[in-house]
Amino acid sequence: MLRFISASLSLLALSTGIACGQTTAGAGSTIVFPVIAATATYTTEVFVRNPNITPITLDVTFYEASNSSSPGTYPCLPVSVPANRTVPFTLAAQCVLAGGSHFGMLVLTDSASEQLALFYAYSRTQTAGGNGFSIEGFPIGNFSGAPSDVIGLKRQAAAPVYQSNCFVGALGESIDYQIVLRDGGTGATIGNPISGTHAPFQMLRFLDVFGPAGANAPAGDYNNVRANFSVSNANMPAYVGLCTVQESTFLGADFRIAKSEDASDNRQKRLTCFGQDSCGTVSTIQPPAISDVTQKNIHWLILAQPDYVKCELVSTRLADLEMQLRGPGDVFASPPFPSAPPYSSGGNGLTSFYIFTGHRGEALTLGTDTRWFIDVSFREGGNTAVPINYGITCRSGNGVTVPWFRATAPDDF
Repeated sequence: MLRFISASLSLLALSTGIACGQTTAGAGSTIVFPVIAATATYTTEVFVRNPNITPITLDVTFYEASNSSSPGTYPCLPVSVPANRTVPFTLAAQCVLAGGSHFGMLVLTDSASEQLALFYAYSRTQTAGGNGFSIEGFPIGNFSGAPSDVIGLKRQAAAPVYQSNCFVGALGESIDYQIVLRDGGTGATIGNPISGTHAPFQMLRFLDVFGPAGANAPAGDYNNVRANFSVSNANMPAYVGLCTVQESTFLGADFRIAKSEDASDNRQKRLTCFGQDSCGTVSTIQPPAISDVTQKNIHWLILAQPDYVKCELVSTRLADLEMQLRGPGDVFASPPFPSAPPYSSGGNGLTSFYIFTGHRGEALTLGTDTRWFIDVSFREGGNTAVPINYGITCRSGNGVTVPWFRATAPDDF
């Protein structure tokens, strides 16, 4: 049996991995703290930064978790933040709470009639002696319904005793969720799937996710375990999935957000298949096409340097097509992106390109991720019968946008 000092570790079990996975683009007009606490042992202090030139007022709502002492929604006092200033507050002081220990989600939202004011937020949860953990505030749009994983979970009965805890929470929509534990080395399922339904902004904590209240796995130690989170709703509502690993010797814990490939975000697709019914098959409904062999089609996509990017044409008539990548600049006049082996920007007779973008400041973008351009045209000497239907498949490490069609122009390559 796992034994812990409950007054301390029960709060450490609240800590989330989301802070480890946050992008540096962390401002928003609605910010979510996936877990926040107010107990006899721990106090959470929140810091809100207003980068605007005018004051802002934020609505504050605490959604206490279903297995906390007083589940439910608690409107709190609003927070006013002067221009270009940072304001702290505590959960206990800001929200009217019943007696007992409390944990759940906290949501901060611009209270203006047009909720567009951006702000940043951060929290620190700690004891009177300073032992604790930090959780960043996350723009609500960072979360999605994509399947996601937490890796490296473990359970160990010998000192230092390790225990893994997992949490799942809904955001603005109901979710039907599932958590499946798998051996990281073999992929084999451990114990039983954990499933349930949450109303909007409900959260549930599974202390010892291997145990009877979680996957009910066979007794024993576990190491290198992956927790896979998913929702079965057809509309793929956003959720928060996270786990912690805690130990009993020094009462330490770490915090791990469940990570997906691209958060179902067309701005950062690691694999995008444009103009295709399925990857590798050109769409049967209005695919992009060359309809005039003297004109090229110009597509645009946003790249996030530094990155490695490969795009290729998909068509039943590849021998009649060619493509090239042009760098940032004017949609019609920017030059082909310079490349040398092992990289190629495409060009005459080529139906793919593979490039290294260079580092953030090396692409004449002033350090900003911006639009690059893909030209698709008729290959000289090919079959001139039109239309020539095609699709574009792109892969990258950081993710790219969909290569949307932008314009046509005279074929110049």
